[in-house]
Amino acid sequence: MALSELIWDLPLLGVACFYVFLAPFTKVEESFNVQAIHDILLFGSDIGRYDHLQFPGVVPRTFLGPLLVSAIAAPVASVLQSPLARLYATRLALAFLSVAA
Repeated sequence: MALSELIWDLPLLGVACFYVFLAPFTKVEESFNVQAIHDILLFGSDIGRYDHLQFPGVVPRTFLGPLLVSAIAAPVASVLQSPLARLYATRLALAFLSVAA
C-alpha cells in the first residue's frame, strides 16, 4: 500500500469509527450477520447453542463473513463484558475491513 493511499484511508477510517459510535445499532438487513458474529464470539464451536438452528430464516446464508469479522474482533471482544462493548468491537472490525477493501 502506497503512502498516498494510506493518507486517504486514515480519514475514511476515522469517519467510519465516528459513525460506529454515533449509531452503533444495526438495521434489520444486518441483523443476521450481527447475530451470527454474536454467536461465534459467545459460543465458539458449540454450534448447538447458535440461534440460527432455531430461527434459520427463509434465505440460506453463509457464515464466511461473520467468521472473518469475528476473527478480527475476537481479541478485543474476549475481554469485554458488556454486549454493547462487544457490538462496538464488532462494528469497528467491520469498519476496518470495509476501509481496507
